[in-house]
Amino acid sequence: SSGINAEWPYGRGPRLLFVFQSNSASMHLPPKKGRQGFNQQCKRLGLEMETQIFHIFRKCRLLPKQASRGAQDLAHLPPPNELREPFVLFLDGKGRPSSESPSFKHVDTALYYISQLSATAPQYVQDVKEDTMTLGSFLKRNVKNLRNQVLQEKEDGVTFVPLGEWYSAAILLYSFYCHADNDANFSENGPAKIIMQLDPEGQYSENRCQKAYPVASAAYMDSLPSHYTHAIHQRQLQHALHILRSRAKGPAFSTYAAKLKEDCDAIWEDGRKGCESISLTGNACVLPLHDSARVHSNRLRMRSACSCGRSISYRSDPFTLESANHEFYMSLSDKCCSTLPQHRLFGRNQLSWMICNIGPASSYQTTMGIEQPGFLLGSQYLLPWDLPPDEAWAPEPKNAWRGKRSVRCYVGYEYECSKGHRFYCSAGGAPVKGSPANMIKENSGGNNVMSDMILYTTCPSHTNKPLLGQLMRIVVCSPEQVSLSVCLNVSYRNIRISLTAPDNVQIPGGKMTVIRLPYVYCDESDNPLPFDIEAYLCKGALIPMRSNRRRNDKK
Repeated sequence: SSGINAEWPYGRGPRLLFVFQSNSASMHLPPKKGRQGFNQQCKRLGLEMETQIFHIFRKCRLLPKQASRGAQDLAHLPPPNELREPFVLFLDGKGRPSSESPSFKHVDTALYYISQLSATAPQYVQDVKEDTMTLGSFLKRNVKNLRNQVLQEKEDGVTFVPLGEWYSAAILLYSFYCHADNDANFSENGPAKIIMQLDPEGQYSENRCQKAYPVASAAYMDSLPSHYTHAIHQRQLQHALHILRSRAKGPAFSTYAAKLKEDCDAIWEDGRKGCESISLTGNACVLPLHDSARVHSNRLRMRSACSCGRSISYRSDPFTLESANHEFYMSLSDKCCSTLPQHRLFGRNQLSWMICNIGPASSYQTTMGIEQPGFLLGSQYLLPWDLPPDEAWAPEPKNAWRGKRSVRCYVGYEYECSKGHRFYCSAGGAPVKGSPANMIKENSGGNNVMSDMILYTTCPSHTNKPLLGQLMRIVVCSPEQVSLSVCLNVSYRNIRISLTAPDNVQIPGGKMTVIRLPYVYCDESDNPLPFDIEAYLCKGALIPMRSNRRRNDKK
């Protein structure tokens, strides 16, 4: 009923012809006299253009490697040859000479010529001169050449399609491919399959992407925990896209990249989202996404000493200032620190610190150092702190101390890493190294008190992967005639934090006293400060004074 020959699917692919209306490039050719010279220039330019077009089609795989004119070919394009009829035409800028048909547009003109060439009695075409550079002569020569080629090859059953029949077939194909409402399956997949058949480069890209996609998808799932944060999701997604990009090529990559992102997002959002909360030490919570009723956890545990330092236990990575500076030490207090004679807790907002008297000053033995667990060998010794009697540290007149010997105290600034290693440091952050045979006698403890002590330094026990040691305690032994005023101030960049304002805290003489510092510091708005090596405990943390008890005893 359509009037289309049933043998069309077994025919040949169309022959391509190229017509360029604008010929501005000919203006740059060497000038020659007359119309004949101009035609020769256009012919040479057309041959160069044919060479470029042919190689572009071949490189893009739009033409078969071997000569073929089957129905499965996209089109037929012969190799460039000066002895063959050219398939490129350059008009002279006027379009079509006025001697030809009335003023049609070029597309209409081409259809008009083809219809005449397809007719049984092409009277008009016979009047077209073949030796002119016009659109009519160009079409006539190519059609004639095609007819002669078919006759020479003696192929039976080969016929030329009339324009009317070709037009009817084109209308039916367009309606079937683009408006196939009666076949939903074809309307979804049919055009894509047709495009693949007509686009070898796209088909090659599609095959590469199909092979690369499972590998990229597996790369996303590699080593993923059951729940993870958005940052881990993005990191794995970028890794998967990198794998896909390294294996997939061509125009189909963008489609498969979008599909990979969509699938990976779906995997993460399907019950695998992790809690986004970060601990005060910078580690993420590993629990599934949860509400505030559940306590955060990342399953990290650090060894830490109690407030007085006599026992060590494991602590969870804290997510709040309360758990960092108070709850952990209170959990150990009932077993250790609370049994001490004097145990006082101080705090401002969420910054809690503690003072513990762990014994008399005479209990410290210079040959043994501090006998508590966790200290690195040789770093458990307090440093001597000599107080000249004529120095203005005492509230009494200087002449009251004249002729008397200097007073010796012992002080240590203790650092602790996450593995529970403990060590004292001197001014500048260098670990103390001593032994019973090589006692520390110089007044190095006084240098510590009168210097800004760095809050964070490298733990000397780890050389391959150094850990950060934090200033956690100040231990001081003073004779009975010397009491100490505690003035704790922390400097972090441009922030100064006072732990003892408005009044300093007094500790009596004749005692071995431990001052436990906060585990995490915060600003005035209770925002935690990050661990940073540019943070300091300001100098003057211990201010010596005459002991009131000693003065009363003399009276």
